[in-house]
Amino acid sequence: MKTVKRTLLRLFFGLEVCVFVGVYLFGPSGLQTIVRLKRENRQLDQEIEELQARVAVAEQKLAVWQSDDFYKEKIAREQLQMARKGDEIFYLM
Repeated sequence: MKTVKRTLLRLFFGLEVCVFVGVYLFGPSGLQTIVRLKRENRQLDQEIEELQARVAVAEQKLAVWQSDDFYKEKIAREQLQMARKGDEIFYLM
């Protein structure tokens, strides 16, 4: 009787350890989920840095646009294809 009880306790303990390991590794708050969330966090941090760099470039362009009349004229001529009265326009194809 004593050996049967001991065997059942060992079996129950082994089952309990297996369940614990399974939940620890694959559960909703398990190790696998934590690793995946850390990876996503690193990717989002990189994306934030890239977007901050783009914002800084846009702010620099805006500052130049607001302060430099020559730059405004350059953009108007090159990108908007505008010209002053009397200017000759040559299109290169």
